[in-house]
Amino acid sequence: MIRDGLARPHRPWLGFAIFAGAWIALFSPVLIHLIRFSLGSELESYVPLVPFISLYLLVTRKSAETTTSGTDGSRRFAAVMFGCVAGVVLVIHGFLMSGGRIEGEASALALPVVSFVTGLLGGAVFCFGWPAFRIALFPWLFLYFMIPIPEPLAHGMKVALQQGSAEVASLMFALTGTAVFREGLSFQLPGLAIQVAEECSGIHSTLVLVITSLVAGQLFLRKPWTRMLLVAVVIPLGLVRNGFRIVSISLLTIHVDPRIIDSPLHHQGGPVYFVLSLGVLGAILWGLRRTERRKKD
Repeated sequence: MIRDGLARPHRPWLGFAIFAGAWIALFSPVLIHLIRFSLGSELESYVPLVPFISLYLLVTRKSAETTTSGTDGSRRFAAVMFGCVAGVVLVIHGFLMSGGRIEGEASALALPVVSFVTGLLGGAVFCFGWPAFRIALFPWLFLYFMIPIPEPLAHGMKVALQQGSAEVASLMFALTGTAVFREGLSFQLPGLAIQVAEECSGIHSTLVLVITSLVAGQLFLRKPWTRMLLVAVVIPLGLVRNGFRIVSISLLTIHVDPRIIDSPLHHQGGPVYFVLSLGVLGAILWGLRRTERRKKD
């Protein structure tokens, strides 16, 4: 009896580990392709870290259940539903591929990865039960960040951030009193002409900030509204970071050294500005934690 009692809590994890190993082996060609693609991609370089972050959140989550819960019927029904969705997604992918309607490596990988993650979640529901799965919903759903962003969607996001960055930069130039003539994405300053290119969108840094804010909210905040607020400030923060980068480099070029426009600060200085925005995000997180504590007291 004692032996059975000690073994029972670990059976769901053992069963899920066996299922996950088989599922990963089944999708190994897709996953190998995904890893190779992400390691060579500037935008999706964070993808290999996603499973480890999800696993860490699952292991450290104090409220996570280690035993099955819910009826066998409910667990099987939920698992079948996840499995059906995974299968349908694969069928749609095959149809689109055969018709030549998918272009780009990220687009070709997106639906198979959706199918992989959805099937994996179905196995988790079956092994742990729906109530236990719901308790640890965020770590499980976080696995969907493994999905590469299809090229058309990534392009649209870049254009939106590019336009927004230009608007913020224009406002900042006005605040500094700099004489500037703007036409669309182009700015004419005294002795300098610049254009906000797609590369200036900062989409990679913004995505990393979104992921960081989601994880930080789960780890350090308790209230849903504070977590949502932390994530909500990321896009404006990213636009301000991009605008500040454009304006600071432009003003340094005009007033300090004309060579700065072609210096590493311009071409490889993204991490410097990212760290600054990360510091601001950390300060906002600290403020939200203090707000939670005051309301609790």
